[in-house]
Amino acid sequence: MSRNMQIRIFHSFEEENNAEYHRRAQMTPEERLREFGILQERLWGDKWTSEPIVKKATWEKLSW
Repeated sequence: MSRNMQIRIFHSFEEENNAEYHRRAQMTPEERLREFGILQERLWGDKWTSEPIVKKATWEKLSW
């Protein structure tokens, strides 16, 4: 499988959110499900269906 990877630098969160919205809008339902499955496996591994999720909140302080 060949991947067409691209790196973009955004100047704001709003600009990144808009680009991600448009990227997802062009995906088929099958592509969205495949991406969701990849994210599930990255986060929880093989145990994602048998172990409860540990809830946690994080934050960071920004100087700007």
